[in-house]
Amino acid sequence: MDIRQMKYFKTIVEEGTISKAAQVLHMAQPPLSIQLKQLEEELGITLLKRGNKQIELTDAGMRFYKRCLQILDLTEITKNELKESFQDVLRIGITSSNGGLIQQDNIKHFIEHYDHVQYRIYEGSTYEILDLLLSHNIDLGIVRTPFDTSKVNTFYLEKEPMIVIGKKEYFKRPISKMKDLKKIPLIIHQRYLPLINDYSLNKHIQIQIKVTCDDSRTSLIWANSGIGVAIVPLSSLSLNYDSSLEYAYLEDKDLYTGIAFITRKNEETPILINQFIECFK
Repeated sequence: MDIRQMKYFKTIVEEGTISKAAQVLHMAQPPLSIQLKQLEEELGITLLKRGNKQIELTDAGMRFYKRCLQILDLTEITKNELKESFQDVLRIGITSSNGGLIQQDNIKHFIEHYDHVQYRIYEGSTYEILDLLLSHNIDLGIVRTPFDTSKVNTFYLEKEPMIVIGKKEYFKRPISKMKDLKKIPLIIHQRYLPLINDYSLNKHIQIQIKVTCDDSRTSLIWANSGIGVAIVPLSSLSLNYDSSLEYAYLEDKDLYTGIAFITRKNEETPILINQFIECFK
């Protein structure tokens, strides 16, 4: 049994007949039928029930088909990883609120110095970036606290405050703490909703949540609509936003969040990754 036979079997199952599968594989039908028969003989089981029109999977065939999908996916991932490793591809997962980090001068210098390096950027929530890292789809994650650190190595940047940003009409009175937002509609990134909700409950502050979303850039767009003010990390100001919007720092220390670089535990971090992280120290 080899990878080629698995590909043949997968194609037969997905096309429904051996003849259609042969067309897709650009081969004659008899050799494909022989490959299937040899596979069944090697495994000692019947994988398919042959019919006049459509093949039908046996229970063993269904289990084998699912395993083929897993093995073929893993084979493809391995090929890509080896190819990217040879080409010096830096695979980075980053949350939307951290996107502005890439615009820093030290990163520009890094890119210029390592001009042979290619970059593959994945975007998602902190939890999605963690999953990508642990499944070996990325080599470095740039996320925000808090998160589960039990399976990753972590390097933290200095924590930063949240800011309130919106149309001028919402800043007629000074805003410096959450208690100043009691009567103002809020636009909150889903990632920070538990943090803000818990803090407000503990401080007995009644807040009006108007919009929740999954991206800091979306928060800024909604703030620009005038529907309310967005609460986002300070570094979100490096993202594109309407310069006519006003903003104010929130002094509430319990709402501070930190940017963290994460790599897989119990693995040696590649030199290129360490050098990239060094840019931020």
